[in-house]
Formats: sequence, C-alpha cells, structure tokens
Amino acid sequence: MFKMFKDVKELKDLLNELEYKDTVVFENPSYLKAIIGLSDDGALCYSYEKMIECLMEEDGMDYEGAMEFIDYNTIRALPYASSMGVRPVVVYNDFFKEE
Repeated sequence: MFKMFKDVKELKDLLNELEYKDTVVFENPSYLKAIIGLSDDGALCYSYEKMIECLMEEDGMDYEGAMEFIDYNTIRALPYASSMGVRPVVVYNDFFKEE
C-alpha cells in the first residue's frame, strides 16, 4: 500500500525531504491516487489506468473522455514537463496485462 497524500504540497514537501527537489510532479490533485512509486533516480511513477480511474471518480468523466483528457493534456505535455526538472515523470501503462 502506498502513502496517500492529502495534497500536492504534501507530496512536494516529502520529495524535498528526500532531496528530490527537482522531481517533476503533476499538479492535478486527481492524480495523487495514481502514484505507484518512485524510480531509483527519483522520478515519480504514475499508473495510466489509475489516472483514468481518478478522473472518472473525481471528475465524473467516462473512460474514453478520461483517456482523451490524459492523452491530450498530460501525456502530450510530458516532454515539456520533463524539461522543467532533471527527474521526469514516468507514466506506466501495462499494455501486456492479461484481462
């Protein structure tokens, strides 16, 4: 089980304590529940499927709408967001997961 953060500030404070001050963090508070870990080099790892679930639960989107929102507003912005810090965000999508 992962620690649940009450807000983005709490997450950033923890990263600062761990000396990962330059780790890029998604500012959308809906994605806090989608964090699945921290890489060896300090990059935050988010689950693509959990990001979709968060938008569906918290913002009332349907699956396709949440997926389109993430692809357009988040995935497309990764190169830009990653250029803001030396530890870019990782979005994990388990394409090979068996249903």
